[in-house]
Amino acid sequence: MSRFLTPATLDEALNALSHPGAKVLAGGTDLMLALRQARLSGTELPELILDVTRLPELGRLELDGPAYYLGAGLTFRCLEEDPRVARRIPVLAQAAATVGSMQVRQTATIGGNVANASPAADGLSALVALDAVAEIASLGGMRHCPLGELITAPNKTTLAQGELILGYALDPPAETRGQAFLKVGRRQEVAVSRLNLAACLDRELSDPRVVLGSCFPTPRRLRDVEELIQGATPGPELWRAAGEKAAGHFTDVCGWRASATYKVPAIARITARALSRAWAQLEARS
Repeated sequence: MSRFLTPATLDEALNALSHPGAKVLAGGTDLMLALRQARLSGTELPELILDVTRLPELGRLELDGPAYYLGAGLTFRCLEEDPRVARRIPVLAQAAATVGSMQVRQTATIGGNVANASPAADGLSALVALDAVAEIASLGGMRHCPLGELITAPNKTTLAQGELILGYALDPPAETRGQAFLKVGRRQEVAVSRLNLAACLDRELSDPRVVLGSCFPTPRRLRDVEELIQGATPGPELWRAAGEKAAGHFTDVCGWRASATYKVPAIARITARALSRAWAQLEARS
């Protein structure tokens, strides 16, 4: 039988989390499934379940000033509905709106989405495209880690025992930047990503960002696609070429496995579509 603790302060939480066998409960949409499976299979349950939902540090949402900050306890429903998120970092608002059902989005958190490190996590691709840096606390102090380095493999991170993600810092995207997020699933709603893509473009195409998720062990910035776009002439031909380059990158890395029959054309089309939508945002502001 697991013990259950709801700490009132961050220090209390970190002290409890430093003990072996402690598991963090934020939204619980992944953890509760894991606990149920462990119970059914006879696997040992965690000694301590730590409910961090009442920690104020995890609820911060700061989208003004020289740096943005997203608390790890923010739910996808919050990110989907907050007009500031939709206006300033639309790629994350769009990604949040695709996560699970409304009931799942009501409780699932952006912190849990990263800590669980599922290859199909929609929030991860958007955060990587935004160059988000995780702020991680422990009794030993704070450390900061870019998401591209924090997630090392499916369901694996560099988080050590006793560490807790507090939130994510990111530079405010320029006003002249278009953003788009798209995903492919088995159905329109309540679908796990078969693939997803986050795109961010600036007007000069000097710093394009294209992140493909649910195709590799971790979300991946497509550097060769970004190099193709950088400084080029925007338009349908460039978006199509970028889509073909993205599909080619997938086959170069993963080979022609069974899923490639639909993934290759899907990657080409979703890349071109996301880039077109991101650029259309910029044109609408002209």
